[in-house]
Amino acid sequence: MTQGQMKERTNELGPGAILIHLGLLLFGITAWLTGDLADDYKKAVHSGFTVHSLIGIAAAGFAGLRLLTGLFGPRIVRFSQWMPFTPGRIRLALEDVAGLVRFRLPERPTHQGLAGVVQTFGLFVFLLMAVTGGVLFFGLEPGQKAHGVLHDVKEVHEIGVALVPAFLLMHVGAVVMHALRGKHLWKKILFINDKIESRSLNRESLAGER
Repeated sequence: MTQGQMKERTNELGPGAILIHLGLLLFGITAWLTGDLADDYKKAVHSGFTVHSLIGIAAAGFAGLRLLTGLFGPRIVRFSQWMPFTPGRIRLALEDVAGLVRFRLPERPTHQGLAGVVQTFGLFVFLLMAVTGGVLFFGLEPGQKAHGVLHDVKEVHEIGVALVPAFLLMHVGAVVMHALRGKHLWKKILFINDKIESRSLNRESLAGER
């Protein structure tokens, strides 16, 4: 393995982090798509609300795992290493924005620069949805409308619903733009890169034995 490959390896997320990311994305999007089903919570029979709630609980579980790994997980995924809350990281993000204006894609290590801003925004949105959704799940009475504080929580939850497509547009758009330039980030989620590299290493090993 060359030094360049070793350097790239140090910037890659491990399988556990990728699975959490994938689970949060899949269940988060599914919960968002089934949001309209939850409107039947006002009825005595509310199967739509139940389905949406179960999917939302799964999404909240992955959001909780992401929060824990961000606080106590491997160094590369810890919030302290990439969240744009320092002058230096904010400067990198602004440089990336300036580069996009000139039609140049950012080339940064994992979650650095503008990517860190997008990831922070997405995590905030999903955590907002998880917390408010949890309050609604335990606080709403089947067959009754939301009143008082619960109604306010419901309004905040709906704000999160509007923010999800904004995050998806930025996140998926970045993946597509990188793919058009030959950098297939989506393959990491499916572990395709690891499979290809493993096969390549096996071929090199067999060639060496010959």
